[in-house]
Amino acid sequence: MGESVSEGLIQPDKDKVKERILNAAMLIFAKNGYHRATTIKIAKKAGVNEVTIFRKFKTKENLLNAVIRKNLNETLNTLDLILCKEKNADIEICIKTLGINLKQFFDDRMEFILFMITEGRKTPETRILFTQFQFKMLEHLKDYFQEQINLGKIRRINPDLLAFTLFSFIFNKSISEEVFEHKFLPDDLNSFEEYTNIFMNGILP
Repeated sequence: MGESVSEGLIQPDKDKVKERILNAAMLIFAKNGYHRATTIKIAKKAGVNEVTIFRKFKTKENLLNAVIRKNLNETLNTLDLILCKEKNADIEICIKTLGINLKQFFDDRMEFILFMITEGRKTPETRILFTQFQFKMLEHLKDYFQEQINLGKIRRINPDLLAFTLFSFIFNKSISEEVFEHKFLPDDLNSFEEYTNIFMNGILP
């Protein structure tokens, strides 16, 4: 019995160490790129010994995969929090709120997203992981739109196209602002209000 109690007490510390390593790795990968991001730099940033990284993740490639999975899980959890699931929720307000919150989420992780795009052009493994990252997000949005169609809140349109259209606007808005350091659409709130209106009602008078 004493052994199981001991394991229960030290497990949270193990989880915290792993979390520190993953957070440090995300920052170092984003700043230095995969090949220049050494496990020594990651260990120093995380405040652990380098051997701890290899004990928990075996290889640097495994660590990168774990970082991408962590970001994917956080993204999907964020989507779950900001998607309006209530049957009586106003769909237009929900989409506008989704856009604003999802853009903030992308902005907060933009360095790592750009890292995945850059590294994806160099290594097939990273490209596959980044593709899965986007695919999972699109699947999540598609399921949401399909649910709204089933509830009669949206007319029967291809939910894949709806998901891709919304995702593309939000994702590319974040990317362009980071890469070009210029806001083509200065005010996010007004931009999403206008976009949501177009998204919901089209462009015909």
